[in-house]
Amino acid sequence: MDQINKAKSISIWIFIVPFVAVNACLIITTQFHTFMEMYYGINESEQYKLDNMFPYIDGKASISRTARFFPTYWIFKPAMFLTSYLLIKYWLYNKKIFNYLDRQTENINKFVYFGIASAIALTLHSIFLGIKIDNDFYKLFRRVIMFVFIIFEVV
Repeated sequence: MDQINKAKSISIWIFIVPFVAVNACLIITTQFHTFMEMYYGINESEQYKLDNMFPYIDGKASISRTARFFPTYWIFKPAMFLTSYLLIKYWLYNKKIFNYLDRQTENINKFVYFGIASAIALTLHSIFLGIKIDNDFYKLFRRVIMFVFIIFEVV
């Protein structure tokens, strides 16, 4: 069945695209401070620099911390939009696979709903990443979107 091969290849790209984007943002944020100095100025860029850290081990920075400032959001946001698109395609292919294997299953639409909803939540999170609005409702909205993304992925 062709749908299985498509779902397999998309799942590989769903891993590769964010992995490359996150690590590129991490390298730019920790190693190439001149990009931030050119954009923000030498004095102001100090708040965006990260030095002497390896977040996979010491946990000194989050993914969104490394990807919310210039120039890293030019890498991270398009990569997350592409990942969201691939996630939607992945769940639609899986729906076809589930329907082919067992048409009697009633929960297929629930799987697809939560999968596509998580992709939409990822898109919303990516849109609002790096936008600074000093409003408690906005901050809560961003946290709820991230929470919804994680919950829908787990479900």
